[in-house]
Amino acid sequence: MPSDGASVTQAGPDVSARSSERALMSRLLRRGASGAFIVSTVGTALGLLANLVMARLIGRAEYGIYALMFSWVSVLVMVAQAGQDISIIRFLPGYIQDNAWGKVRGLRIGVGFFVLATSLCVAIVGGVVVHIVGADQSAGWRATFYIGFAMLPILTQLQQSSAMHRAFKRPVVTGMYSTVMRPVALLVLLGIASVIAVRRDAPMAAVCTALAGLIALLGSGWHLTRAWPTAGRGARPGYEARRWIMVGWQLSLLSIITVGGARIDVMLLGAIMGTGDVGPYYAALKMAGFAFFATQAVNVVLAPMIAERYDARDMHGLQSVAVQGARIGLAGALCVALFCAVAGNWVLGLFGHDFDTAYVPLLILLLGCCASTCFGEVGFMLSMTKYQKQASIFVLIGIAANCIAAVLLVPRLGATGAAIGASLSLFIWRGLAWRFVTTRLGIEPSVFGATLERGAGAQR
Repeated sequence: MPSDGASVTQAGPDVSARSSERALMSRLLRRGASGAFIVSTVGTALGLLANLVMARLIGRAEYGIYALMFSWVSVLVMVAQAGQDISIIRFLPGYIQDNAWGKVRGLRIGVGFFVLATSLCVAIVGGVVVHIVGADQSAGWRATFYIGFAMLPILTQLQQSSAMHRAFKRPVVTGMYSTVMRPVALLVLLGIASVIAVRRDAPMAAVCTALAGLIALLGSGWHLTRAWPTAGRGARPGYEARRWIMVGWQLSLLSIITVGGARIDVMLLGAIMGTGDVGPYYAALKMAGFAFFATQAVNVVLAPMIAERYDARDMHGLQSVAVQGARIGLAGALCVALFCAVAGNWVLGLFGHDFDTAYVPLLILLLGCCASTCFGEVGFMLSMTKYQKQASIFVLIGIAANCIAAVLLVPRLGATGAAIGASLSLFIWRGLAWRFVTTRLGIEPSVFGATLERGAGAQR
């Protein structure tokens, strides 16, 4: 009896401590997500405005070339990144918790140089490929792609810097430079170029994009250096290069496949129908991407929390933050979908002549966004809990479905067929990932899952 009483007495404070920790974690998620939500909303709006100004400035055909280039560059950024941005988010919180500041500093230096080297190699190879296969294209097309590949080192380093801020749990700063400063700088540079440029074309837009990325990188790097913890300034760098690279390569496959899947519809549309149809569809894609702004805001805080909770084996805490993140993301997606259903035709018309032809593809893309958001952030649930290989398989299945749909539908339906394929792909891979998370991890991360507060109430 005394021993039983002692165990109960001891269990009480433990349960209370865990409940307090989860409540604090929940408040941090909501508080961090609210700040990131504002930054994400403003940044997404500015990005959409920058693309709108660019489309009106250079015209539908040139904007289609730029959109095709940037879609390829977005995929190659993930190839050059080699998964090291996610490695930072995966390892840095644990190093900080263990006060291993030498490894923190080594992670920043070692990964930074590694990614710089890979991005330079990818840029050189890309330039050679453009020189070979671009012989039948216009000089403007080739120049646009050359400039796009040249900006790869800038974009990869900016992503590295953002990942550092994110791993330090600075959700507002994470998107301040890449999400807000970059489109602001792009708008300013487009305004200057419109006055002094001889030709308003895709290469001019690509140069402005590269310079805007450089400005954002300098700002983010300066902030990271100033905000670097005092305890880590004098620490001798410690390197676990083999571990970072091994895990990074595993994670890079998922990142490459995910971004490739998100851009494959633009690439297929350009290959089948030509760049003329890419411009309006890309504008619709940018608008539909606005539906993920709430999810992106939550993920800034959620990704490190997933890694921490999983390492601590706190599945109840993991369940709680996952469901709350999913519901915030769905609420944001529904608001954007409602707005675009009412005003989407008008907004597309602002991009220029004949851009409103992408209204139906826009609605289809938004439907796919809302439906897939219901599953929760299953991508991070897998990549942050050692199941990145399974996540890669699920995304590949989604890409295969996208390709099949595009080949069958794009020749007959054009951009509408591409939108159907993109939405189908998103729903399939996230649905498969959700099923895996619920069965393997025992967590229900969708909007229908139980929250921490409800579970606690049931226990009481």
